[in-house]
Amino acid sequence: MAITAEEQARADGFIADERTALLDLAARLVAAPSPNPPGDERQAAAVAAEALEWLGFDDVAVLGPRPERANVVCRVRTGRPGRTLILNGHLDTKPPLPLDAWTSDPYTPVFRDGRLIGLGAADMKGPDAALIYGLAAAVRASARLNGEALLVLNADEEGAVATEGALYLNRELGITGDGVLIAEPCGVTQPWESIPLISRGITCVRFVVTGTQTHSSISDRLPVVNASLEAARLLLFLEQHLKLTYEPAPLCPGGPTVNLGATLAGGQGVAIVSGRAEFSADIRTLPGMSQAQVKEDIERALAAFRRERPRVSVAWSFYPDKRSWTQPTYTDPADPLVGAVQAAAEAVLGQAPPLGYFPGGTDAIWWQAAAGIPTIPGFGPGLLSNCHQPNEWIAVDELLQAARIAALTVIGYLSEGGA
Repeated sequence: MAITAEEQARADGFIADERTALLDLAARLVAAPSPNPPGDERQAAAVAAEALEWLGFDDVAVLGPRPERANVVCRVRTGRPGRTLILNGHLDTKPPLPLDAWTSDPYTPVFRDGRLIGLGAADMKGPDAALIYGLAAAVRASARLNGEALLVLNADEEGAVATEGALYLNRELGITGDGVLIAEPCGVTQPWESIPLISRGITCVRFVVTGTQTHSSISDRLPVVNASLEAARLLLFLEQHLKLTYEPAPLCPGGPTVNLGATLAGGQGVAIVSGRAEFSADIRTLPGMSQAQVKEDIERALAAFRRERPRVSVAWSFYPDKRSWTQPTYTDPADPLVGAVQAAAEAVLGQAPPLGYFPGGTDAIWWQAAAGIPTIPGFGPGLLSNCHQPNEWIAVDELLQAARIAALTVIGYLSEGGA
């Protein structure tokens, strides 16, 4: 059943009336530090929970495996059978580094030229505030909702291990649903660039080159192997010869990516021939790819390098924890959640963005890859190019659009999912 004009008008009217409060909440979330590492979301969780209770929600809980890993869960029960929709964001941020590159304090929100500036403004405290007010608008605008809506603002998305947020809530507490909308910024070159159905996975690899550590003054007298120089050769060789095996995905025409030299270190000091050098790479994978196949691809490239440089010792390994392999995800375009998001986006933006992919990883790895819940991995306001860097910002107008899209998605998805 389509969203009615009256429902949309009520939702839009509520968000327009609450514009100042929504932006104030976004600013207060930015002002509540939650960098990960070290990982402590308590201040941000308290701000979010207080806002939800002020808006009249009576089923709000702060949950976590440890007090400092605070996840906010707000549950809205309609009392009628139907689907369960999860609106999802995360409360942690990357650390504000380098500090000297910020033009203002990262935890002092600044509104300037139609933007909110501050750490987490886009990734993703601004979107979190939009989800809160979007859910509030939906329950005020429609009497046709069935099933349940859950707002989940979780901890520990940005961390290397990331097991104390969405994964903990699903695996340990049994929080689940029929669909998940994650409001991560989806724009790369422009806002609302696509509705992603693919989230690329990631696998991180470390290469270690061992050479001949000795006094540098005799490097012309003995057949030494300079590990730093050979690591540089290997980097360039892999750029040309590491070919990944994958099935093309029309929604992600660029395929997987290989970021060589993500980290780079070598040598022990002057007057020493470098005896050890290492570098890392991160590979963004497509649905259908496997770690075993990536291993074969790397081994094939290294075998060719060793044939050219037989005196060079090269070892490699996958990183530990979730960086070793996070599963790429894919949601069927026919899933009801996709239709609900498309309809909401069209109503707010005038035209639904094309279906596409999310370049990086999100908590879709836990909701969908681990728990099997169809997930939109990142359809929210802001630009990814503004994230994970100093002077992060998000456009105020996009926050209001995001709240409206969230509200209409809830109405469309839950009004059609009844008995």
